[in-house]
Amino acid sequence: MSVKWTPQGLLIYATMAAFLLAVILLKTERKALGRGFWFSGFVFATAAVIFRGIHTGHTPMQNLFEFFLCMAAFLWPLAQISRYQTGSDTDFQDALLGLVILVPAGFVFNEDPRMLPPALQSPLFIPHVGCYVAAYIILARSAFMAIPLFSCAGPLTESHPRFMELSRADAVSRQTAAMGFVLMTVGLFLGSLWGKICWGHYWQWDPKEMWSLATWFMYAAYFHLRLRNGIRTPRLLAILLWLGFLFVVLTLTWINVSRLFSGMHTYA
Repeated sequence: MSVKWTPQGLLIYATMAAFLLAVILLKTERKALGRGFWFSGFVFATAAVIFRGIHTGHTPMQNLFEFFLCMAAFLWPLAQISRYQTGSDTDFQDALLGLVILVPAGFVFNEDPRMLPPALQSPLFIPHVGCYVAAYIILARSAFMAIPLFSCAGPLTESHPRFMELSRADAVSRQTAAMGFVLMTVGLFLGSLWGKICWGHYWQWDPKEMWSLATWFMYAAYFHLRLRNGIRTPRLLAILLWLGFLFVVLTLTWINVSRLFSGMHTYA
């Protein structure tokens, strides 16, 4: 781990500081101030993405450093969309998630700019990668929203003392996961189309492709169970969402950086 004493690094740390203050204040009576810091973090994160784009000369979605920057910048507007759709206040969870996301960007990943490889110089680069940036951060949010469901060990029925609270947590996590699942599906389709254009085949059995598909199946299993059983098994639903999030993390990190999984998508 290393500290980045650069304009890019300072923007990241300013974002992290704003998110941290938001996390602290949103659990106190000074929630309005906490929301102010939460929004300030979004402004700093957006500035970090814009600075990176100007510095590299291309849309900053090439590698893990840039990917995590974009996820942090996407988080605030996505949280506002979710609040509008569900009416739920998730500012604390979202600010905490943003803080966690920026730790690798601030202290682990290399920020040295790189040329955009020929394989990425395609009109599909922004929509394909953008779909996955948005999908992954939304799916991460769905896992965080499902945390209250772990407290219900047995079947959730209307007689449960926390039925309203837990059913609302289920609804928020399900709606959030649905949005992420749709975007992931679109990203998977665009990636297949891009593969056909670039390499002559829709599917190459590349490690990144396989793990992306495995992640898709994990969330498909979640929705299948939710449609079949409703909210009767809330803890199992939460487990599936967190397993899906684990698959997202593995696809983004270990599959990208491990030499065991070198393939056509190794751009991290």
